[in-house]
Amino acid sequence: MIIKRFGTWALRSTTLALTLPLLGLGMSAPASAGTCTTQGCGGEVTNNSSMPIRITNCWSDSYGASEEGDKLGCVKSYNVNYWFAYNSDVELPAHDESKWHFYYYDTDAFRAYRGCVTKYHYWGAPTSTADRRGKASLWIKITNLDHVYIDSISC
Repeated sequence: MIIKRFGTWALRSTTLALTLPLLGLGMSAPASAGTCTTQGCGGEVTNNSSMPIRITNCWSDSYGASEEGDKLGCVKSYNVNYWFAYNSDVELPAHDESKWHFYYYDTDAFRAYRGCVTKYHYWGAPTSTADRRGKASLWIKITNLDHVYIDSISC
């Protein structure tokens, strides 16, 4: 497990080191769905909860860091619950990882369900809580190479 984490960390660190000089040239990548075709090239979600979590492989810069609602505008109507296209969203099953699904190598957001409490953390960070009891669902953006772990969902 330590070797696996170090390998991922090393890959991400190398990618970041190679990307930083390009950012200075104004060549940053868009936040919307890309064509990431290699595991580890974008945001990842590991669902450690006992419930599925909805994830998407698209994001619009106009959303900011989060977006309320059950559906994102960037998801095409014919791509809801679809694993095989960009601009889609799906339910990531309990104990599954987005990195095992080609079109979700770069996962852009996950949804904290309305009426539920979702606990999650980014790799190496403390646990955060999205308490949506009495509120609408909330899509939370995953930035660049972040890895988000869904710890629990209770409704």
